[in-house]
Amino acid sequence: MKRRQREAVVAAIDQRMAERGSWCGETHLQKAVYFLQTLLGVPTDFGYILYKFGPFSRELRAELASMRADGFLALVPQPQPYGPTLQVTPVAEQQLIARWPKTLGRHGPALDFAAEQLSDLGVSDLERLATALWVRHEMSDASLEDQAARLNEIKPHVSSSEATDALRKVEDMEGEAANLIAA
Repeated sequence: MKRRQREAVVAAIDQRMAERGSWCGETHLQKAVYFLQTLLGVPTDFGYILYKFGPFSRELRAELASMRADGFLALVPQPQPYGPTLQVTPVAEQQLIARWPKTLGRHGPALDFAAEQLSDLGVSDLERLATALWVRHEMSDASLEDQAARLNEIKPHVSSSEATDALRKVEDMEGEAANLIAA
């Protein structure tokens, strides 16, 4: 995927999540793009590492900064103690979203699915689910109990029952995503 196409995908997920009431801070976009890429096969090709709040991409962080510099995303301050949101600008709508209709059409169902699944979640829920997806890929042949133990090991503040619930939710999402991709 070319850089501007990839930026169109990032702008589109931001826009779709915002339409569904998402905060659309950087953490939301980090996790949404991770789900697009890992769960739904959208070839954004950002490298992810497991970090403090779950899967994190330095490349995506740099891309978001570049998109802000290019006028595609606006950083909108929020009242304390909340962090800023990232909003798609009219420039992005004209130069990215309108310019790449085939790319966005091809990935439209994945964008809608990710936005629907993740938009109303807070940072803690996103961290838990994204880390559960990470663990499921890291330990795809392991039992649910072993995966839950690993998630709890990585994130000690996530209880065993919360880890199990997150893994089951991701498993359900994987089933839905497989149906979506096959369609």
